[in-house]
Amino acid sequence: MRKVLIVTTIQDTIEAFLIPHIKFLEEKGYEVVLATNIFKEIPRELEGNRWINIPFSRNPFSLRSFKAIREMRKLFREEKFEFVHFHTPVAAFLGRYAAMREKQKNIIYTAHGFHFFEGAPRLNWFIYYPLEVIGSKWTDKLITINEEDYKRAQNFKLREGGKVYKVSGVGLDMQRYQNGDADKLRKELLIGANEKLILMIGELNKNKNQLQLLYILKRLKLKGKIVRGIFVGVGDQEEILKEKAKELGVKVSFLGYRHDITDLIASCDILCSMSYREGLPRNLMEGMCQGKPLIATDIRGNRDLIVDGKNGYLIGVNEVEEASEIFYKLLNDRELYEKVSKKSLESAYSYSVDKVLEKMGEIYN
Repeated sequence: MRKVLIVTTIQDTIEAFLIPHIKFLEEKGYEVVLATNIFKEIPRELEGNRWINIPFSRNPFSLRSFKAIREMRKLFREEKFEFVHFHTPVAAFLGRYAAMREKQKNIIYTAHGFHFFEGAPRLNWFIYYPLEVIGSKWTDKLITINEEDYKRAQNFKLREGGKVYKVSGVGLDMQRYQNGDADKLRKELLIGANEKLILMIGELNKNKNQLQLLYILKRLKLKGKIVRGIFVGVGDQEEILKEKAKELGVKVSFLGYRHDITDLIASCDILCSMSYREGLPRNLMEGMCQGKPLIATDIRGNRDLIVDGKNGYLIGVNEVEEASEIFYKLLNDRELYEKVSKKSLESAYSYSVDKVLEKMGEIYN
């Protein structure tokens, strides 16, 4: 049987995003081998696959990287793969180097959002840009997931005959996200029928910038709106955000890590993202599947998903006054809300897993 290798820095990436891709390849007759940093039980859906533990670290300068390269080189010497598909920047750079040294052919790399981008810190450009430029020389097919990265990658020099592609993320199971219980969260938190819910999904960290929404909630409160922010996720900013919410006197529920994302999306009125940096945010795509109006910062990735004024709105990073006006208008105008909601759902179909896998099939072929 023909073998292919999928490589990621950590196990979570495979579980969260790549299971449909693995099943797709298996249906095409491939044996799929998985190489990653394994730190917990293998998911039931992938127990039949062969897993190889590679000591990757998220820090590209970790001493563990030398061991990871040695083990990857050993793997390429001992086994032959029809092609290798790398994900996540550290594993992709180290793994592509090892593949180059062992003359492994047919190297594919999906960049889920370059760390260097318009407005990124100079340090990101200093560290990650050279690594991607060098790594591209060992790559046959480079897959990007947003327009900014796609345009930038056109300047990279891939191996002879190499090509850059743009694919709409890893794909969403539309049916999975369209069957949420809209009453579950309201019953759980005893939320009144007149209270509007604004949902943010993501790690509670500085990049996700939940702080901007707290200030917007304050402005909406001053305008007389009964609004509650719903934060889903954990992170090092949680206590800081709780203190700020208390200081501003706004309603916020911190739900921590949840498995019922579909129900939470169904319960909310608006799904938003205030991030400084994104690749192609999955949380916004999940909201689109349920026809939720989107409000997000005007950054790479968000711009790919949102057509301003159609399926949602783009706002300035850390902008509060004009942003609160957009929230207020959308929550007050039912006709506008329904119009934006309809467009949001229509937009989702471009990001369905079926569409993405169809494109991936063309690339693999």
